[in-house]
Amino acid sequence: MACIMTCGLGLRTWVWMKAVDGEPAVSGWVDNRVLYVEPPKKPWPAKVGGCICSTIGNFLGSVLAVYLLWLIFFRPYKVRPHVDAAALAAFDLAPAPVPAMAAGGDANDTALRYDLALNVSFFNHHRIFRIRFDHLTAGLYYNGTKLGSSDDTLPAFKLRARRRRTVQPALHGQARNVSAAVAEELARERAQGRLNVDVRVKTTLTYRFWPHRATYYYEYDCWLQFAPPAGNGTAAVIAGGVTCGVVK
Repeated sequence: MACIMTCGLGLRTWVWMKAVDGEPAVSGWVDNRVLYVEPPKKPWPAKVGGCICSTIGNFLGSVLAVYLLWLIFFRPYKVRPHVDAAALAAFDLAPAPVPAMAAGGDANDTALRYDLALNVSFFNHHRIFRIRFDHLTAGLYYNGTKLGSSDDTLPAFKLRARRRRTVQPALHGQARNVSAAVAEELARERAQGRLNVDVRVKTTLTYRFWPHRATYYYEYDCWLQFAPPAGNGTAAVIAGGVTCGVVK
C-alpha cells in the first residue's frame, strides 16, 4: 500500500508517493488536464429503466398540473343553473288528438298534455375567465320518461366574469301513448296534491385562454314540485327558486 501526497499549482500537480513495503518512492509533476477519474458506465437496462421512470414522472406531473388548473381556475363543476321561477299551466291526461287516431292510433290512446314555462339563470363565479354556453337545451321528464320528441333549443351566449344571464325555456305539447306506469304515477301524485317533474338542461361550457380553449359537456337535473294545476287557466307557480344538480 502506498501513501500519496499531492500539491496543485495551476495546471500542474506535484505528486509524491511514499515508499511502502519495499516499493520505491515516486515523485513528479502531473498535468491536471489529464488527471481525472472516468465515471463507471451504467448497464443498458439501468439506462432504459431511468428513461422510462423519467417519462412517467413527466407525464404524471403534466396531468397533475392540468387537474390543478381545472380545479383552481376553471371550476366548471361550480356552474349550475338555477330555476328562479316556474309556472305549470297544464299537466294531465287527455284523449289522443284526432290527427293521431287518423294516422293509425287507437281510440283508447291517451296523451299527457303539459305546458311549463320557467326562468333559468346562470352565474359565472370567475373573476377573470368568460364562459361560452353552446348547445343549450331543456327537456321535460316525468317518472323517468321524456315528454315530447325534442328539447327546447335556447340561443348560445357568452357570460362575462361575475355576471348572470337568464334564459326562458318553454316546454309544452302532448306526449302520446304514455305507459301505464306513468298514468298510475300521475294519478297517485294528483291524489296527494303534488306533481314532481324534472327539467333536464344540457349545455357545453367553453373557456378560452390564448392560444387554447377548454370545453366541458354537462347535464343538469332541475327537480320541481308543483301543486296540480286547477285546469281553469290558473297555473301552479314556483317562486322560491331551485338549484339544479349535476348529472354528468
